[in-house]
Amino acid sequence: MPVEITPQPVDLDQRALQVFLKAIELAGGPRGLIERKRLTWLPSLMEAAYAVVLEAEHHRSVDEIARFLGLSTAATRNLLRASTEAVKERLEQEEPSERNVHIAGGLARLAYEALQREAAQAG
Repeated sequence: MPVEITPQPVDLDQRALQVFLKAIELAGGPRGLIERKRLTWLPSLMEAAYAVVLEAEHHRSVDEIARFLGLSTAATRNLLRASTEAVKERLEQEEPSERNVHIAGGLARLAYEALQREAAQAG
């Protein structure tokens, strides 16, 4: 009988990096971020990528994620609950709006969902 090999779970750092890079792609790529003066999104986007992966794949609580990232529980909760629809609208705008949208959280969630769809299509 053949032995079934269970794939190892993707390393947290590697998976967060995949989400981070996909989010950059969704935001228009590095050049798009530069042209739109949105490079300031990158640190928050990295935090959000970790938060999304820790919640979705490692089943960590908001408190655990907050401690890992060095953020408040409220900030982490806002990051994880960001509206992906509001982020899509914001990305389509030429000028940043004053609307209070947690861009990094929603963008990381969009990136994670896109990676999940790509994996399902490939598999």
